[in-house]
Amino acid sequence: MKLFIKRSVSPCEVCFYIFDELSNQKYRACLIGGKSVFKILIFDETGSAVMKIRKIPLSSSGAFVFKAPKKKHITLLTVFSQSGISGRFYGNNWLIQGNLASGCFGIIDVDNTVISRQVKHCEYCELDVFDEKNELFCIAASVCANLINTVDKLVIQTV
Repeated sequence: MKLFIKRSVSPCEVCFYIFDELSNQKYRACLIGGKSVFKILIFDETGSAVMKIRKIPLSSSGAFVFKAPKKKHITLLTVFSQSGISGRFYGNNWLIQGNLASGCFGIIDVDNTVISRQVKHCEYCELDVFDEKNELFCIAASVCANLINTVDKLVIQTV
């Protein structure tokens, strides 16, 4: 399944819109909270909250906890270093392959099964999800990766 993630520039609480291949809005991600500790809620087209992302501030890294209703939670830890940004998942057997800072990366399982792949374009990100049951977790990972500010120095952006 191919999805497109577009950053919202409007002053409302929506920070990302997620569209399907037919340009129909499938999800929207909304920011709740302050600059250092915040939550992002992902809503489906009916307005139901289907995923909660909580950012936990850590020095020289960022931790994001993804939780879907009645499902397990997964943590994505991003670590900033001179060689770039590395990402590691906890709560499953996924690995990040590629460059988080550039927005071009893939999520693979330990058996080398591709879960999703993201390619960043000028005004949007293209997300191919190959494991539909993990679609929301892949969207959450892409939203978090798109919060990484690479303009001046590598930091997690406030939205």
